[in-house]
Formats: sequence, C-alpha cells, structure tokens
Amino acid sequence: GGGSSSSSSAPPGQEVALQPRWGQAFQADQGDDSIDDLMRLIEDTPGADDARDKDVDELLGALAPAAGSPLRLPSAAPGSPGSSIKGWTPLDDDKQDQYQLVPDLPEPSDQLPPEVVPVPFIIMSRFTLKCELDLKKIAFGIRHAEYNPRKHGSITVRLFDPKVTALVRTSGVITMSGQLSFDEMKRSAKKLARLVQKCGHQEVQFSGYQITSILCKADLGFPVRLDQLASRFRKNALYEPELCCSCIFRTRKPKCTYLVTAGGKISISGLRSMEEVTEALTRAYFVFR
Repeated sequence: GGGSSSSSSAPPGQEVALQPRWGQAFQADQGDDSIDDLMRLIEDTPGADDARDKDVDELLGALAPAAGSPLRLPSAAPGSPGSSIKGWTPLDDDKQDQYQLVPDLPEPSDQLPPEVVPVPFIIMSRFTLKCELDLKKIAFGIRHAEYNPRKHGSITVRLFDPKVTALVRTSGVITMSGQLSFDEMKRSAKKLARLVQKCGHQEVQFSGYQITSILCKADLGFPVRLDQLASRFRKNALYEPELCCSCIFRTRKPKCTYLVTAGGKISISGLRSMEEVTEALTRAYFVFR
C-alpha cells in the first residue's frame, strides 16, 4: 500500500528516470541467459570434446621440458630398482679410492718437536642404558640433579668426585663431559649408571660407551701470522680480526677444527682419539710455522 502511494505521489519525471535502470537489469539477465545458451550450444556441438582435448594436449606439449633437460631424468637413484638408467654400474674399488677425500694439509716433512705435545682438557663421551627412564624419579633420587621440563626435556647431573657433567634423556642415552683422563671418564660413566639404577630402574644395562670428542690444546712455540694463514688457505680459514682475535681453521680430513691465536696457542676439537689428534697437530705444525 505504501509503495503504491509513494509511486503515485512521485513526480512523473522520476518514474521515467527509473525505467531505464529496470531495463538495464532485465537486459543483463537476458545477457547471462544468452551466454549460458551459447556455452550449452558449444558443448552440444559434435566434435567439441575432441577439439578441447587436442588443445589441452598442445598446451601440455608446449609446457613439457626439452629433450635434453634434466627434468626428464628419473627421480630414482642410479642403480636402484626404480631407476630407468641402463648400463649403470657401481665404481670399482680402485676408482672409489680416486674419489676419496684427500687431506687438506700436506704431508708433514718431519716429526713434532718433543716440547709440542697435545694435552686433552675436555673429553666428551656417550653411552646408553638400554631402557626408558623416568626423569622425575631420577630428579628426586640424585642430589645434584637439575630438571626443568618447561625448559629442557632432559636432566643435568653434576658429579663432584670425579667432576663431570652429564645429560640424561628419557630414551636412556647419556652424554658426559669433563676434564678427566680416559679411564676416569669411563669409571664416572659406570658410577652414573649405578646411580640411575638405584633410582628405581633395575633393568639398567651399561652399554655402548664411546668417546665422541676430545678437545686438546698445545703450544706451538712460535707466533703465527694469522692474516697470511687466512690468505693462503681461504677455503679452510675464517679470520675476522674485528670480531675475534683468533683464526678458525677447519679441515675435512682429518675432520676437525683448529683455533689458532697469534701467540702460537692452538686448540683442536672434533677428533675421537689421541692418535688422530697427534696426526692433525703434526700436519698443522709445519703449515702454521
């Protein structure tokens, strides 16, 4: 009722102005219907599917990699059951020796002087207890144990006689570090395993003990020109005097890291036996000299 009264009370000019808008909407609806009819007509045309498939094949062919492109290579590794590379054979032992890593430093021309001796001062070891551990029981059973599950999912145990630090995990794997000899380090590991066993883990078995890293230090007895060392061995040396006064020297064989100071002090880390440390120090001595 209100709409009819408003339309009747409105001036005739406004009614004429509204008519084109309704006409445009009606024409737009008719345009959508005509587009739908046209698409329906194209889909119903005989042979339209074949033409569309042909266009898709041509498009995929244009996007395919070229004949010599590495994208056409098989994803499986050569020699594996899923590989399509034929005629591939593994390398012989003689050829494998050719591709092995060669030492980064040359062979030493002489032996180390008797006063240059590597001294181990931090030894890291690892062993397993072959069982799952309840960290809460260990935290309440060992006096010098630190356990905060919100910060770390393992327990830090500090022994004072001998003085070592251990990291105990739920899986039963324990890592230790300390300034001890090799025999004292192993005795400390057995002592820690016994302490864990007394905390309600009777199934504990001491197994898989091994030295994972040795940090040694030595005095070369002569100053080292770190800038010349870094310029000669750019692939191995990292020397930024504005950030650190020492030069970090890394080698792949033997796989270790040297920390060299200008005064001739050197520390070696990353090796697992004193024989390897002595060999690494012997190679570095005649290079740094």
